Amino acid sequence: MERRQALKNMFGLSMAAAITPLPSFANLGHLEADPLKQNAVLFNKALKTEPNLKGLVGLKQNIAPQTLMLEGKLPADFRGTFYRNGPAIHQRQDQRYLHLFEGDGMIQQFSFTDQGVRHQAKFVNTNKFVQEQKADKFLFSGPDSKLTDSLSVTGPDSVNTANTNILPVNGELWALWEEGSATAIEADTLETKGLVDLGQNTKYGNSLKGLPFSAHPKVDPDGTIWNFGSTATGDIVLYHINNRGITQNVKILKTGYRGHMLHDFLITHKHLLIILPSLVKDKSKDMLFGAIGFDKRIPMRVLVVDKQSLTLQREYQLDPGFAFHFGNAWEDQQGTIRFDASLYPNLDSLHYMSDIMQGKINHPEPAKTTFFTLYKDGHITQNEIEGISEFPRVYDHLTGLKNELLVTLSSVKSDVWSDAVRAINTNTGKQDTFVYGTDFLVEEHVIVDNTQKEGNGYLIGTALHLPSNRTCVNIFKANRVSDGPVCRAWLPGVIPLGFHGNFVAA
Repeated sequence: MERRQALKNMFGLSMAAAITPLPSFANLGHLEADPLKQNAVLFNKALKTEPNLKGLVGLKQNIAPQTLMLEGKLPADFRGTFYRNGPAIHQRQDQRYLHLFEGDGMIQQFSFTDQGVRHQAKFVNTNKFVQEQKADKFLFSGPDSKLTDSLSVTGPDSVNTANTNILPVNGELWALWEEGSATAIEADTLETKGLVDLGQNTKYGNSLKGLPFSAHPKVDPDGTIWNFGSTATGDIVLYHINNRGITQNVKILKTGYRGHMLHDFLITHKHLLIILPSLVKDKSKDMLFGAIGFDKRIPMRVLVVDKQSLTLQREYQLDPGFAFHFGNAWEDQQGTIRFDASLYPNLDSLHYMSDIMQGKINHPEPAKTTFFTLYKDGHITQNEIEGISEFPRVYDHLTGLKNELLVTLSSVKSDVWSDAVRAINTNTGKQDTFVYGTDFLVEEHVIVDNTQKEGNGYLIGTALHLPSNRTCVNIFKANRVSDGPVCRAWLPGVIPLGFHGNFVAA
């Protein structure tokens, strides 16, 4: 009884905040004009003349298993499964979501075997998706999209879309969102198993249900999982989970952060780095993403948290900025910490994801790879690498350790979407780049390597080819990116543009 009461005291306040980060959705009253219907009209009109919108049309049903047409020869040592996640339903009937982040998640599975390349895709059968799919209409309001007669939303998992990332854990997959629980997926069939209860079989019991669990966990080389969750009150939930998916430790970090948008973080071999961007939320707006703004008067804050105790050790302040994604962090024997970010000078990129949902093609100021060095005496340095940067990745076995290669997407010829993939030498700044060109919309590329030797292995990533209305999955030699794909497999049509994924070796 005493332990249960202690847990209640520890998590009660933060859980209350965690399950109410979204605006109140029910009983919104009559809307004079339905913005979701307006969005649909504008997008469908723009689609007739703007081919760059093809990847945002969405799907209505799962994609059955199919063998893909292979161009080139699949390397003999490339065997396993590539999983990707992303929003795939943006519109039902005559209503279209107001923000790209609101769509229901779909898992893409690409299997590489001696027989070739197989693909299938399935929607994550969340509570929200199952009910709306049966009704063939939106039933729940989203973070920005408000329905006049929304069904009741009792917490984030009522509207959990499981649409951002996919993490292999102990033989199954976790489909990840931002605001609520992970969703367990069967790795072979992609069948949805249900919400992950992080307190199950631990001292935490039911106290972790409904807590936010970010879409960017970090995994140590030994398989240990670290993650965070951001609440509306500014509290950060910190998670330590073993390689079997069993929670070891959870703590609450009081930060006072009021920007709400916190997408990624970093680890070293000793610490977690929680990096708070220069954001504020306008409480007068009844939406989430549309209410977040950039404040150039607010410095970015780096919170250095001890892994063992999950307690704050020290804090740094950086120039104002914002990053969706970070590549890697590491620290030396003197305690100097180095990390990289795809750093934006403002928040236009987030709001562009609202504009594009109504067919507006804008050109927000892009991110650039920026390297930071944090010294124990409080001194900070930073330097920027030339070129546009997003979706940074490093070799899995070097997560939290010193890395030399950093893989990112870039834009060389296109200012609409990423059109290139590159490998950056973090010591010299030298870049090895392949430009797909303006005919392609290029998605995140992942490093695949079983040798645990940096520079070996492959890159794999998807791209939408606009002229042929087809998506392809591409494989590169990691040390010769500029040579182009060694092979690619073609789907017969377009799959929706997604966010993140991972590769599981056979």
